[in-house]
Amino acid sequence: MTKKSKKDRALTRKINEKLFPMLSARGINSIYALAHSIDENAGSLSKIKRALSDWTIDQLDKISEIHGISIDTVFGKEFKNKGFTYSKSAKARKVPILGYAECGSSSVNWPDSASRVVELTDVSGLVNPFILVAKGDSMRPYINPGDKLLCSDHPQKIKDNSAVVAVFKSMPDTFEANAKLISWDRRNKLITLYSINTKYPPTNHHENEFVKICKVNRIIRDVK
Repeated sequence: MTKKSKKDRALTRKINEKLFPMLSARGINSIYALAHSIDENAGSLSKIKRALSDWTIDQLDKISEIHGISIDTVFGKEFKNKGFTYSKSAKARKVPILGYAECGSSSVNWPDSASRVVELTDVSGLVNPFILVAKGDSMRPYINPGDKLLCSDHPQKIKDNSAVVAVFKSMPDTFEANAKLISWDRRNKLITLYSINTKYPPTNHHENEFVKICKVNRIIRDVK
């Protein structure tokens, strides 16, 4: 999509009218939060929200992958009328819910096997996807208690200041999973984990302290 024609601007406004309420229902209530989640420039997204420029297919693709919004289903007709095509497989995949991710509350056991599963689309590109349920308030409002965190084994794709679940052994046969933002000095194998809620101080670790560090690909929030 370009930012030249009035028709494109009209399409952008139609997309915005549907898209931003859907993002808000998933806990993305600001341009900054959206930009952070899809690794885009907040200023550019602000212009799009004001219909001063238009969405790109790549930007909408990221929103679809990360926030579980089926762009093809919601905006397919508008895209076809404008000559755009956007098609992704909607085949559902069973993803296990493994337990809890701590967000400031006391530690709990992290089960090794799933007691429940959910069916999700747009997870075909994820390595070993699984879900942890958030507890605590250290990551509000980005992650709220009860949110389902769709995680995967993509350590090489984890960028600084992105959301992760850091998993380490707290005692024999007990795994503790913490949902945090990360700063990763890969050269020196040093990791800093920090929260959005500043009352929780950052913690510094060496890579060998962790069983694994998983990428948070999507936050699934039930709307009541």
